[in-house]
Amino acid sequence: MLTVGNILSVKGFITKSDIAAVSKFLFWIISPALLFRNAFHIKGGLAGHLPFVGAIVAAALATVLLAYITERFIFKERDARKMALTAAASVRPNTIYVGLPIVESVFGSSFVVLLSLYAAVAIPLYNLLSPLASEIILASRDSLKAFLKNTCLRIIKNPMVAAPLCGMLLVFAGLKSLPDSLDKALHMLSNAATGMSLLALGASIDVKNARNALLSCWREIAARLFVHPAILYLCLTAAGVELSLKNVSVLVTATPTAATLFVLARGIGLDGDHAAELTVITMLLSALTIPLWIVFLGV
Repeated sequence: MLTVGNILSVKGFITKSDIAAVSKFLFWIISPALLFRNAFHIKGGLAGHLPFVGAIVAAALATVLLAYITERFIFKERDARKMALTAAASVRPNTIYVGLPIVESVFGSSFVVLLSLYAAVAIPLYNLLSPLASEIILASRDSLKAFLKNTCLRIIKNPMVAAPLCGMLLVFAGLKSLPDSLDKALHMLSNAATGMSLLALGASIDVKNARNALLSCWREIAARLFVHPAILYLCLTAAGVELSLKNVSVLVTATPTAATLFVLARGIGLDGDHAAELTVITMLLSALTIPLWIVFLGV
């Protein structure tokens, strides 16, 4: 899909205005439908895994904070858009489309139930935390009052924050199911998310600029493929989480950047081309880094 998108762009079939239109539709319509439905269909039974849940939340928060601090104070980055993209990318693994086949290949199909437990916590958390962190970093800091107002307005207006949050609130409010027609409509929209995102991603990539892209993305690559899974490993170990569940969770967290990062970046004014490059590069490099994690975990 990435290759097709790139070829269509090179041949002139997909133009920059087409990419902008598709990105707008993904950001405001398709991705919110996917995120709302995923959040609403969270499976129960997490009450007995509170140390596990706490470890995932702690690792995600620590990763985002570390990504921001590293950019802001170590590398002296002053571009809020760059810091926001790094923070968002650090906690956006490709949990299902890459994580699921890896779990089945490495551990066997019987371990997919552990992936489901991880996904029930991680997917809503990452879908909410990633845009939320970006909006907070982007908000104006003229004064505390203005900053809080600015931040709240940006968060409320961001459909990729509002959609999963609404889905989670409905679940906590006790709503058992969505109307069948609405659920089917949301499911139809959700199915279009990955294909359209990958086409738009491919059309946004400049293959000739691959070397420069790798050099400019290395900090985000490190955060996505190494830092987040390493912090999660430490948190799960400290929480005493059972070995199989820990190994599955760490390996899935070490997957490349999800394609929805590109949608988020285009939607809130970040560097969409940089997000596209990061997604593709982490996908390619993960062919090397995931085996390293497998060896480290001893599975």
